Amino acid sequence: MTIDEPGYFERLARVESGHWWSRSMWRLASGWLGGAIRGRRGLSALDVGCGAGLSLVRLMGFREVSRVVGLEPDAGALRLARRHRGFEVFPGSALELPFKDENFDVVTCFDVLQHLPEGGDVQAAREIARVLRPGGVAVVRSNSAGFGPGRSNGGTAYRLGEVVEVLTSANLKVRRASYANGLPALAQEVRGRLRFLAGHRGRSWLPHPSGGGLRIDVPSPRINRIMGGVAALERGMTEALGVPLPFGHSTMVLATKQETNP
Repeated sequence: MTIDEPGYFERLARVESGHWWSRSMWRLASGWLGGAIRGRRGLSALDVGCGAGLSLVRLMGFREVSRVVGLEPDAGALRLARRHRGFEVFPGSALELPFKDENFDVVTCFDVLQHLPEGGDVQAAREIARVLRPGGVAVVRSNSAGFGPGRSNGGTAYRLGEVVEVLTSANLKVRRASYANGLPALAQEVRGRLRFLAGHRGRSWLPHPSGGGLRIDVPSPRINRIMGGVAALERGMTEALGVPLPFGHSTMVLATKQETNP
């Protein structure tokens, strides 16, 4: 199921809150964000491409954040997001954010860049930088190319360095950057490559979930716990060692907008 198909966001809303991947990606993002805004108060946050609204709910959980705003171009996703209470949701595109300059302290943008037209990722990064206040924080997640070609080589997914380049092109200062979902991604890549080499006729090699659109379903409780534990181990090792993961099916970048000189 692709993002353009009816029912995409309804299905996403049903499964994302309970799925180990969604939980683990948020724990990584929220850990980075929490460290960046700790001790501040009354912050205003924007989620670009808020989908069905789960990230908005999660952002409201930060004691430092007092206002949360969502932006989403899809009418069906907007309807789902507006079922939640406590924040504002607006229609609009990442390419032209309908907000004044320096209006937010926090901007999140999860799995949006890969859906934009050519050059749209750079434009979206500029818009994120424009609406951020000096000292503001942006957390951006996008899909990763895995063993396949990156965007600069004709692929549809990113190398980590490519996401970093997109954000630095907008004069944002990258503070943290890492691949995420490493071990499960590696296992999936190897399995996909072996099946491909084994000559499964009629089967294409789709090692990355994005290759087939939305294929996500909440696994059994046992598998969900195991995979969640693997993700937690990866996150803990990264935090303890201070070393980013070298591989994964997602990229995560935290960047800040430079303070203005007095």
